[in-house]
Formats: sequence, structure tokens, C-alpha cells
Amino acid sequence: MAQFDVHGFDGLMAELDRMGRLDEVAPKMMDAGMEVLQAEVIKEASKHKDTGEMVASIKPTGLTYTANGSYYMCTRPTGYASKKTRQSRKSHGEGTGRRRLRNMEKLVYLEYGVKGRPATPVIKKAVIRAETDVIAAMRAVFEREVGAV
Repeated sequence: MAQFDVHGFDGLMAELDRMGRLDEVAPKMMDAGMEVLQAEVIKEASKHKDTGEMVASIKPTGLTYTANGSYYMCTRPTGYASKKTRQSRKSHGEGTGRRRLRNMEKLVYLEYGVKGRPATPVIKKAVIRAETDVIAAMRAVFEREVGAV
């Protein structure tokens, strides 16, 4: 079995890279962690649902390998609210009138608040609550994959 000393997530990724297994193991670890985070975001957002459309649209993005050599993935609402619109702002070059409201906008308004409605952090609470479980899920995948070496 492979043995090494790792301090923090960056150290873990560096060790996987040194072993030549980063591109193989990291995506599996990210997927495992994302499942836990997505469930927690849905759980937290469900406390504030109106129609349930925004909560139902929460999905993970695909895994992206960035130019600086790291991986990126997030979970977020997708699509548009079926019947909700908002006033377009002329300063954005859209003219006047109404436009469809994105589900992501609904979550941002909830997270940070709007005039007359205070912020109700959903993402922040979910991330804090899920952190240890996400790390445990990623560690389990790491140990399963690298333990076979």
C-alpha cells in the first residue's frame, strides 16, 4: 500500500499528481463530494421554496480542469422560472419591459437579499454544514482508489 504524509487538500492533490493518478482519481473524488454538497444545498433551499422550481433545478456543473492545474465544479440552480419575470433595466442596454427570471437569480436574491427583504444565506449555510461530510466522502474515494496501489 502507498504511504505518504499529506497536509490539506492541496497536499493531497500534489501527492496524487506525483503518483501519476491525479487525472484518474480527482474527478471521482470531486463527484463524491459534489453529491453530498448538492444534497445539502437542496435541503437548505427547500426551506425557502415558493413553487419548488428553483430547488428542483439545482444540479452540479461538469468538472472543469482550469489553466492553473486545478479542478472546478459547483452546484447551482439552472434554467428559468416558468412564470416569473422581472423589470428590465435600461442601464443594462436591454431597454425597458420585462424579462424572464433565471432560477440562479432567485437563489442570489435569497442569499444576498434585495431592497426590503434581508439576506437569507442558503449556500453559505449549506457549505458550512456539508464541509466535513464532503471531505469524508472525498477521503473515502481516495482511500479506495489509492489503497489498491
